[in-house]
Amino acid sequence: MAKKDVMEVIEREWNAFVSLADSFNEEDRVRPGAIGHWNVLEGLLHIAAWDNETILLVRLFEESGAKPGWQGQSGDTLDELNEGHVAARRNLNPSLIWAHFKDTHQSLVGFLQTCDEHVFVEGTFTGDAIITETWKHYQGHGQDFTRFKESL
Repeated sequence: MAKKDVMEVIEREWNAFVSLADSFNEEDRVRPGAIGHWNVLEGLLHIAAWDNETILLVRLFEESGAKPGWQGQSGDTLDELNEGHVAARRNLNPSLIWAHFKDTHQSLVGFLQTCDEHVFVEGTFTGDAIITETWKHYQGHGQDFTRFKESL
């Protein structure tokens, strides 16, 4: 996919995910089970963490050719990383969680807009990481939120 196309898909799927998350009432946003044992707000923190990880991994790879330490790690190691990301901000006020979630995404979009076209090429480390950690990630957890909503 071309950079322009990737950016359009990211925004489309981001907006769909935001709309879905926003459709939960305050009580259901803190009810466990939206994504595994996490509630909706914790799911937002998780997505924000991976938007940030995407910035870091693209920057690291472009500057040095190095891949992040979590690359190729087992499920338990990634689970611990994910839980650590969420735990760091879990106790924030819901409005601050939403602000962090949206601000992190804007940082990601701003960063990606500065990247050269080659960064987005499918089949490359950065291209595949961007696709996986952005719009496919939003879609996957959007499906989790949909199932959760149907279970309420």
